[in-house]
Amino acid sequence: MDEDSLRETIKRLQSALDALTALEELLPTLAGVLDIREVFERISAIARKVLPHDMLALPLIAENRREVEVHAISGNAIRFPERVPLSDHHEVLLTTPWEFQIFDDLQKDPAERKEPPARAGYRALLRIPIRVQGALAGVIDFASLTPGLYTPADVLVARRIADHVALALSHQRLAQEAQRTAEARAQARALEDRVKSLAAELRAVTGYRRVIGQSDSWKKVLKQATQVAETDTTVLLLGESGTGKEVMARFIHRASARSGGPFVALNCAALPEPLLESELFGFERGAFTGAQQAKPGQLEQAAGGVLFLDEVAEMSPSAQAKFLRVLEEREFQRLGGTRTLKANVRIVAATNRDLRAAMERGAFREDLYYRLHVFEIRLPPLRERKDDILPLSDAFLEDIAKAFGRPPAGISREGRDGLVAYRWPGNVRELRNMLERAAIVCEGGLITLEHLTFLPPPAKQRESIVVEDEKHPPAPDTTDLRVIERATIERALQSARFNKSQAAKLLGLTRRQLYVRMRQHGLE
Repeated sequence: MDEDSLRETIKRLQSALDALTALEELLPTLAGVLDIREVFERISAIARKVLPHDMLALPLIAENRREVEVHAISGNAIRFPERVPLSDHHEVLLTTPWEFQIFDDLQKDPAERKEPPARAGYRALLRIPIRVQGALAGVIDFASLTPGLYTPADVLVARRIADHVALALSHQRLAQEAQRTAEARAQARALEDRVKSLAAELRAVTGYRRVIGQSDSWKKVLKQATQVAETDTTVLLLGESGTGKEVMARFIHRASARSGGPFVALNCAALPEPLLESELFGFERGAFTGAQQAKPGQLEQAAGGVLFLDEVAEMSPSAQAKFLRVLEEREFQRLGGTRTLKANVRIVAATNRDLRAAMERGAFREDLYYRLHVFEIRLPPLRERKDDILPLSDAFLEDIAKAFGRPPAGISREGRDGLVAYRWPGNVRELRNMLERAAIVCEGGLITLEHLTFLPPPAKQRESIVVEDEKHPPAPDTTDLRVIERATIERALQSARFNKSQAAKLLGLTRRQLYVRMRQHGLE
């Protein structure tokens, strides 16, 4: 290296050191600035003092990873697009490790010649990557009209600027994420408050207590119902008999914009085919023998509100075809009529059958299934809501007491244990009916185990615990809960080869709950 080159190198290094010193005084002004546009404006003001350039650009990878957001300041008033698609050139920068790029003349570089700085007439370019948490978030470009302007000594200054941009960008993203998290939590709290408010309103208006529930599975159902209620989407409620499908339909109605309209319920299994169609669609005078005058159907009666179709799987093929038109076209005709009527209703359908299996057997139309199956809510059986059994029981007893005009009955400890242990094949409806009977027959206002008329588990439920054979005799044919529970525990233990953890899992209990039950029955 000759003396002139050495002198020039020393001069550049000294210039870089001076620039770095100046940067240390200027960069603290960025502290606390979260808006990336303001950060860029301040950076450009600082960069003008420490690094020569005619254009400064900050292309950042957008959150969708398909576009580049461009912040640019040009000395010759050239405008750059604010957003450009992610090009193959950008992909190379994303996928190839690199620390900096220096171009002496962009006009002579085939890859860069197509990019905005070269097309704008710039010659020299210094590019530094901006990384946030190890991932490339964008670059900072210093461009000049003078070719060969930048040297490796300038990289030190540019990299220090890039580090502060990366820090500011990281702070901005953390702040945005914190804001999104706070908004999501606020929305969740608002939704939970809305669920509680609607549940209380529904109980006050209808007297139904079955909307009560604190179990995770029931909270999930209420959350889904509240979310879908805000739309006019068709809802399909699935669940065993007695799980509260009509109550949930009423809940959706009360929470929706149609709450001021009627709620009309029709049980498709309760009527034969001709009557079902006339009830649903209505009929004109003379449509059939005995039709002395026209009658609007429930589609018309539910106008502006909600039509709840229970046991929708029991619809006849003819009714299914006509109802499909209601869902597709929002129109129908009365029986015996030619006039087309508009169906201004929201449909909430329910069934305790496997609609998909019925569809595969050809018993239910495939196109109707998919029209109904827009938003599905599965209502859990009461045996999966054990945390809700006692609160429901207390609420039902209050309602029953009001109806009887007497103080509410209490439940003994053994009675409460029995309620929680029972599998409730009839679900919430069975609980309500059993408590009403117990409230009538109990003496002294206390319901004990003997007042609760538990049914033996259905064969299907017994078989789900253990397979009956010589080693595992069938459950006793009795309604005595103590006998049933003891036999069930014994059979579960035998099936699990006396592994208590496995037996508890078979019974749907915790290990501690199983030990308590075993002690109660002398099975230790």
